[in-house]
Amino acid sequence: MGILRGAFVLVLACSAFGAAWTDRSEYDLVLTIRAEATPQKRLTLLDQWKIKYPQSELRQVRRELYLAAYQELADNNHMLDVAKEMVAEQPDNFVGAYWCTLLIPSAKNPSAELWALGQKAAARLMSGTRPEAVPEVEWATQKDSVELLGRRLKAWILWQTGDYPAAETEFQAYLAKNPNNAEMTAWYGMALAAEKQPEKTSRALWQLARAATIKDDQALPEATRRQVGELADRMYASFHGDSEGLEQMRTMAASSAAPPAEFKIETAAAIAARKADAEMLRSNPMLATWLGMRKQLDSPDGDKYFAETLRPSRLPRLKGTVIRCSPAKKPTEIVLGMSNAVTEEIVLKVATAFAREADPGTEIEFEGVADSFTKAPFQLTVMAEKDKITGWPEVAPVKKGR
Repeated sequence: MGILRGAFVLVLACSAFGAAWTDRSEYDLVLTIRAEATPQKRLTLLDQWKIKYPQSELRQVRRELYLAAYQELADNNHMLDVAKEMVAEQPDNFVGAYWCTLLIPSAKNPSAELWALGQKAAARLMSGTRPEAVPEVEWATQKDSVELLGRRLKAWILWQTGDYPAAETEFQAYLAKNPNNAEMTAWYGMALAAEKQPEKTSRALWQLARAATIKDDQALPEATRRQVGELADRMYASFHGDSEGLEQMRTMAASSAAPPAEFKIETAAAIAARKADAEMLRSNPMLATWLGMRKQLDSPDGDKYFAETLRPSRLPRLKGTVIRCSPAKKPTEIVLGMSNAVTEEIVLKVATAFAREADPGTEIEFEGVADSFTKAPFQLTVMAEKDKITGWPEVAPVKKGR
């Protein structure tokens, strides 16, 4: 962010001293201001100039000198106030737009009005229009950095106002040109985390870990760098359930601005579900098999899964609970609950009727072929042969009369 700071403001200020003076007294006062080395005393003299000559033709130059003095004092709040005055009077003023763009992210209690001002200032810097006071040769070396500064603010405003998809685009565009900027990397990570989506959180953790590893001239201040690293560690442990894999991610992030396309951190909930599925597969394999099928059928690609995977081949052996039979007495259709005993999920059809119906709650095992499927209401129709069904009640023997 060093471009245009300090000397640039003073160059612009001094270059305008050929403008018309109100009188000799103003000229002498300005010479005194230029000669004053102490910023506090310079501010006092600038205040005198402002009071005595409020509408001076050099009031924009005066504001530039205010900026220089406040910059020496590291007084960002007053610098931003002055920059806002500059663009209020002259919306296309490059120096005002530059300092607004640089300082707005650090402003306390930013408002919608300040964001609107920031958007205009960022657009001015991203326009590529050369300031009149900057020679073309010098501008050629500064133009890209100025454009990045504008993009920095644009991304920040989009993030702060909750337009996360647009913010992501701007962060990516910035980091494509300047991938080692730790500040933007950290901001990008926090913007991704704000979306609270697992796939975005994985990428957010990558960016935060990377921001904490950058240690060159674009690194965060040491205290901030530690804070970002600690934030990444806490978020990772909370998201993943523990710190396993954190060090590996940190090492990978240090060498690349973006994670691989297949990069994904498994959530603690996903890990718990995977372990539960594994335990169910061990203890109740038929139920685990059905729940896996049901999950696929319920997905947006459920119809495709049915047509391309289930229908062409025989189903694995499954277990279900009879809910009802049709027709009564000698059924050819049995409605089964698979996940539980009350939710209708499969209609099992046989070619020849059973000799008797099964009572609701009867558990049967079967093999068959998927015939049809509807998603709403959910119903999978399976054709089965009677000899592939076990658990069906046998016909009670006929008692012979005495």
